[in-house]
Amino acid sequence: MEALLNKNDDFVTLTYQDNKKIFSGLITLKNVVEYQLTFNIPIYQRLYVWKSNQIKTLLEDIKNAFLKDINYDFFLGGVMLSNNESKIDLVDGQQRFTTLWLICDELSKHNQLLKNFTYLAPNEPRIYFSIRDKAQNFLKDKESFKEFLNDKGEIIKGAESEVSEIIPLVEGRSFIKGFLNEFQDSFLIDLSEFANFLYTQINLTYTFIPNKSDMNRVFEAMNNRGKQLEHHELLKSKLLQKIPKERRLTYALIWDACSDMNTYIEKSVKDVADLNWKDLYGSTAVFYEENLETKLKFEIENIDILQILKTEQTNDDSNPSLLEILRDPNLNVDNKSKKEIIENEYSSKSIRSIISFPAFLLHTLRVYQLKNGFSKELSAEVIDKKLLEVFNVEENFNTQYKAECFLELLWKIRVLFDKYVVKWIYNHEAKEEFHGIESIQLSKSILKNKNGTTNETISVQRLETTDEILKDLIKLQGMLYHSQEMTTQYWLTPFLYFLQNEKLSNQQLLEKLEILENILFYSTKNTSKLKERTFEVVFQNFEEELNHLENTQIYLRQCSGTHYPNYIFYKLEYILWKNRNELCSVHQLDIHRWNSFRLTAKNSVEHIFPQKSKEENKHINYISDDELNFLELDGKHPIDDFGNLVLLSPGMNSEYSNMPYKQKKGKYDSKTDADSLKSELIFKNTDWDWKKAVQHRNEMIKLMNEYLSKLKRS
Repeated sequence: MEALLNKNDDFVTLTYQDNKKIFSGLITLKNVVEYQLTFNIPIYQRLYVWKSNQIKTLLEDIKNAFLKDINYDFFLGGVMLSNNESKIDLVDGQQRFTTLWLICDELSKHNQLLKNFTYLAPNEPRIYFSIRDKAQNFLKDKESFKEFLNDKGEIIKGAESEVSEIIPLVEGRSFIKGFLNEFQDSFLIDLSEFANFLYTQINLTYTFIPNKSDMNRVFEAMNNRGKQLEHHELLKSKLLQKIPKERRLTYALIWDACSDMNTYIEKSVKDVADLNWKDLYGSTAVFYEENLETKLKFEIENIDILQILKTEQTNDDSNPSLLEILRDPNLNVDNKSKKEIIENEYSSKSIRSIISFPAFLLHTLRVYQLKNGFSKELSAEVIDKKLLEVFNVEENFNTQYKAECFLELLWKIRVLFDKYVVKWIYNHEAKEEFHGIESIQLSKSILKNKNGTTNETISVQRLETTDEILKDLIKLQGMLYHSQEMTTQYWLTPFLYFLQNEKLSNQQLLEKLEILENILFYSTKNTSKLKERTFEVVFQNFEEELNHLENTQIYLRQCSGTHYPNYIFYKLEYILWKNRNELCSVHQLDIHRWNSFRLTAKNSVEHIFPQKSKEENKHINYISDDELNFLELDGKHPIDDFGNLVLLSPGMNSEYSNMPYKQKKGKYDSKTDADSLKSELIFKNTDWDWKKAVQHRNEMIKLMNEYLSKLKRS
């Protein structure tokens, strides 16, 4: 293989010639159609496996680019290609490309242009799965799998093993449909224009390799290739250049400690700076010299990190040599036998941050901008790919003082982030992740020996919080995380600003975030961009802004069906959680089941009483004709009443399908965990109809109004 990289857009030549060079370039979906290209997924490629989070991230990136400028060239990423007779092999990047095909296939209902990309001719997809017959047949003719799907296009329970190849594709389509509907409803996006944006403005970077390449060598090279410097590493270099050399290492250590978002900050800084626990907490923690272990909570935000790192760099802890001791008998040698410090292993669960380090940097920048009087128009966008452009170091951090101020703020916010912002915590027994906040706990035991010496044992661990207020905070943040953009999480900016700017108790902090959430996402004044809205909210009069919230009574009586945003369901789950003790007492429900409830990713609105009943269940009425005529709903139907709706994952939704209520109730009652708290209240009923749905909806309105009234009084 000749290691030359050339620009070449002549795909016809690349496909048919026996080239020996590597070519690269850019290609749009429109180009794919114009060049009449077809793509083959080789036999050595794995099945399509992308899940909702990956699909949502991709769609959100595209959506943000579209909303910014419909003429914006969006670079989706790279694919590696190789010529294979009349088709082109997708050597690398097939997960992204297949997702793009599924998105376009769904959008082709709104814009026929995309039909030209997805299919060469009727029943002839532009992508071909080698030896994946069922997957290929599904792309060719979805109707042929109709017997395995319910009315919502989801795999029927029990048919999974027979059609396992198509399950990721079916679920992917379902996720995409849900996300696109949400974009349409929440952002008023014209899906026809959005489809046109994909067709003309999406750019793929391709690398074309010779068709006789040894694939084993190619993949080995791909897996072992040198990793390019990431944007945040370049940003670090630019900022540190503004700081004198004698101070640079201290700030570099702060940056490095903060950059590991999947390790708690105390462990990260200890490892990065080669500290011991005594270095880190010795000047701030209070210990009691007792024979029994004393457990203390340690507030890491109180330490002077600059002084600790500076001291560590200047200390020379090396022991004197034997020759030096012999030459100077009076040389002071630390007798470590008098007091031995034993550092136990650090203890915490496996964790994962809810945002990336570049996103964290951008939120910190936004807090820095708030503290330094930037206007909302100049507030930073949380876009990883534009990190260097948004920071604009030469203009915004052109002095030592500004660079050092930002890096000191980075440390402060990272410490508070680990203390008050949820992490994904991995449960090894259940083999699943959940949102949680773990408190740091410091333990020290001192054992006095008979000879007068002491042994001191120090240990640090993170334990799941037992604070009931912080448990509410976890649920509130989980609600925000799942209902807002996964990659940006703009609500973090004002939350982090208040964390570092005000001394708040846990109760005050919870109330502050509850108020922020309502002003930002449940207000009738939400007309500005989220980037700006989450910036200006810190200066607004909260009491005044809370007077402009949605009228819940009107909003939840609109019979909007699947057009209700996911946000309103998540919001209600949080309110139900806060009222769980009273609700479980009144309705005689299992409080332990409610206490263990966890919010998870959901994007499928389910009708409890089905929209379309099976033929054998037609006799079961949701509402009588007389009642329906009396309501005069102007074309709307009470089947779409909020009381008859819950938010589920597509998998849960497919389980229930078009079953009658009692069958759904039987399935639900057999589950060990609650799918949703709203479902808990619905399925406590022995039967279900419109009157029950109205009663349930009115109970939800009452709970929400009480929650909002209490918030306005706080």
